[in-house]
Amino acid sequence: MGNQKLISDRQQIEDILSKAKFIRIALSYAETPYIVPMSFGYLDNAIYLHSSRKGKKIEILKKNSSVCFEADIETEIMTAEDPCKYNVRYRSVIGHGQAKFLKDYSEKVRGLTVLSEHYGKKGPFEFEEWKVNRLCVIKIEIEKMTGKESGF
Repeated sequence: MGNQKLISDRQQIEDILSKAKFIRIALSYAETPYIVPMSFGYLDNAIYLHSSRKGKKIEILKKNSSVCFEADIETEIMTAEDPCKYNVRYRSVIGHGQAKFLKDYSEKVRGLTVLSEHYGKKGPFEFEEWKVNRLCVIKIEIEKMTGKESGF
């Protein structure tokens, strides 16, 4: 299926992350994988996520902080007369890192700011303290990531 090319240039990888609308995080506990799409922000080799403080992903992360993530852009199915010649066009990033729950109020606000700015509006933002304290803000410290593209 098509011609895949590894993207190793850091700027191109960060460009994909800056354009991606969502990220998928893969978690694992007791040999059971779990994947979930999330909104996110990226800055300084870290992914920021927000969530309620309860739920399956939170329980898994408390037991195993290792995370794999994936983001993609410009995805398109390229059809052909012969279905065996269909192709997929995309640019993607896959990475691994360690997730940590941010406890410090200012760190949580920074993470929420990075996440909010990812979707277009520039700060500064005023977050209500009680809402910030209610949220779980997760920082994934990236250990490695690579990019791939196909159909270009």
